[in-house]
Amino acid sequence: MPTPEKVFTVGLPRGMSYYYLYPFYAGFFQALNVKLVLSPSTTKKTLALMETCPTDEPCLAVKLLFAHTRELWEKGIDYLFVPILSSIEKGNYCCPKFIGAADMLRNGLGIPAERFLSPGIDVNEKNFILEKALETTAQKLGVNRLKIKQAINTGLQKQKQFYRFTVTQQLTTPEAYCLLEGQKFTSRRKYPSVPGTDPNQRIGLIGHPYILYEVVSHDLMERTKAYGRIVTAEMVPKEKVTEVLSNIFEGGKLWSFEAQLLGSALYLLRNRQVDKLILVGSFECGPESVVESFIEKEAELAGIPLLILTFDEHTGEAGLVTRLEAFMDTGTGGRIIPLASTQPQDQIIPGIRSEQKLIGFPTMGYLDVALRSALRHCGVEAVKTPSPSKTTVELGRELAPEFACFPLVVTLGQMRQVLEKGANALLMVGGKGRCRLGWYAQIQEILLKKKGYDFRMAIIDSPVPLKTQWKGFRDTIKWLTNGASWPRFIKALSFGVYKLTALDKGEMLLQKMRAIETERGGADKIFKKYLSRLESCDTFTGVKKEWKYFQQEMAAIATTITNPLHVFIVGEIWVVLEHFVNNYLEKFLGTHPHYRVHTHRDLYTSNWFKLHVLQNRKLKKREKYIHQAANTYLTTKVGGHGLDTVGLTVLGKEEGMDGVIHVFPFTCMPEIVAQNILVKVSKELDIPVLTQIISEQTGEAGYQTRLEAFLDVLLERREYKAKQQERGKTIVFSRN
Repeated sequence: MPTPEKVFTVGLPRGMSYYYLYPFYAGFFQALNVKLVLSPSTTKKTLALMETCPTDEPCLAVKLLFAHTRELWEKGIDYLFVPILSSIEKGNYCCPKFIGAADMLRNGLGIPAERFLSPGIDVNEKNFILEKALETTAQKLGVNRLKIKQAINTGLQKQKQFYRFTVTQQLTTPEAYCLLEGQKFTSRRKYPSVPGTDPNQRIGLIGHPYILYEVVSHDLMERTKAYGRIVTAEMVPKEKVTEVLSNIFEGGKLWSFEAQLLGSALYLLRNRQVDKLILVGSFECGPESVVESFIEKEAELAGIPLLILTFDEHTGEAGLVTRLEAFMDTGTGGRIIPLASTQPQDQIIPGIRSEQKLIGFPTMGYLDVALRSALRHCGVEAVKTPSPSKTTVELGRELAPEFACFPLVVTLGQMRQVLEKGANALLMVGGKGRCRLGWYAQIQEILLKKKGYDFRMAIIDSPVPLKTQWKGFRDTIKWLTNGASWPRFIKALSFGVYKLTALDKGEMLLQKMRAIETERGGADKIFKKYLSRLESCDTFTGVKKEWKYFQQEMAAIATTITNPLHVFIVGEIWVVLEHFVNNYLEKFLGTHPHYRVHTHRDLYTSNWFKLHVLQNRKLKKREKYIHQAANTYLTTKVGGHGLDTVGLTVLGKEEGMDGVIHVFPFTCMPEIVAQNILVKVSKELDIPVLTQIISEQTGEAGYQTRLEAFLDVLLERREYKAKQQERGKTIVFSRN
């Protein structure tokens, strides 16, 4: 008799993408004759297993995913299914936590890579075909590739059916899932109607289903139902969501799942489909800080009360109930504005304007020095950007959303400072992608105009790919330069890059000299004068002359023979480059009286510009090498410099570093993914990694104490290895 085919068991964690794409997953595996096993609904045991997440920084959704995956793995299943969701819709991306989920779980839980089914889904990838992406998954399950297309179609039909249920029957996600499976939905707990409330009032409840319908929300859905009729994001037709987002500049490029939340909320507010709105998020949720600003603006225009609830594993039930009750006691706030008046202000698309403008912009590293020089060469005046300070931080924090990352806070503060110095136009980088950076300009414009500032916002993006990006780039440049000719602009840009490169080369030399100078601080004094001279330099010859003179001054410094520690600085580029923000990290290390440290980094403003704007071949090659180094641990781009952080840490071991310092701003999504994975990288490669998370609350004393302790560890390791080598032994040093 023929041997029956093995029926594989595939585990699907009940978290994150399960709450959006389970119908597709279920239909796909059912058609392949594969048993799909869900992790149990969240229990106290599940909540306790959240501690299996290697670090504290990920949001609640990621920690729950770790717990559910651990529970599934303990059941003895054949495979775990956690797809790498980079992009599921053309033109936008998923949040970095969806992109990095599989790699975080694999590294963090120590589960063999071959036991994961993690197809890469990225419809933005050139010539992407879903069948091909799922082919490896099917092969591991012993399925003929001819069945894949049929299985995909089955899954898509299930997903469409789910969508019909939520929209036409106004069902929540859990209710629709039960209906799809032919089961009856039962609430965990029901709450009686609250006396004195209007049962017909409509309450919008907008939030990710992996928080909203989980036990961590303390039955928020059922509690809210006691006050009226509930409307959730999945109940709003997709075409309405798309229509609303089309009124936002590049709204179609918002993260896929967040786009559904934002579009639904704006539709409900603009069309008076709700009397109150509750926005539900999780602590440290990066996209929420973007979505929140748009929703707050719209709710204020519509005069509809808005409550923002943020959850983490420590959120108490009593406090939640008190806030909900207080909110439900509020009436309709403000005056009701006619629907026509609730349309968003026109997004300012840069175009040639005849009036004289004075431009201001935030900075990164020494970018402002080069940019002002380039604009001067085009005959355009710019306000000098103040260096970040406590005042800058206070100005930014006053307006920024609660969970906005530190770069948004400080750049917002700098914008306020240049506006108060007379700027009537602001320049900010754009470029929508996985990271929040591309949304800063629009959020900052909303917040600044709400405060009463009058200005024009110009958003500049990379000119490549030329087919889609060139026109916007060209129009912005023409406006910024008052219509300067292309030869003049190119010469001005070349000069700016030349000056920027001279500044960054100066910093590289400074880092080297700090480690060997006899009298500490001498190199810094010379560099400060060099920076001041370059500020006023307006010719290529002048910059070249200053660079040579700077080299001569550095060469004249008295040096001593040292054996410095070599430390790699990696992380989010803005925090790495802004010395005030990172508490003068490199200067502290390089000039400390008790240590000799040579800091190294790949992140420089000139490199960033040459790589992302000029597409420099040498830097492209280096970037590829870094990403290949990361591949064992992190297999795809998660936005920002997350992939680079992992790759550079791996290369740090190869390139002779004693240790790595990882710095990033609080709530930075790509770096949170990287930090999670670096725990394993550090252990396997035997290279110490110190993570420093930066926010306005970062205390200088505690920060420096941690750095000193880290340097002591590096010195002890070096001494220990030297002693072992003297004894002729080969050892592997491991960290606790």
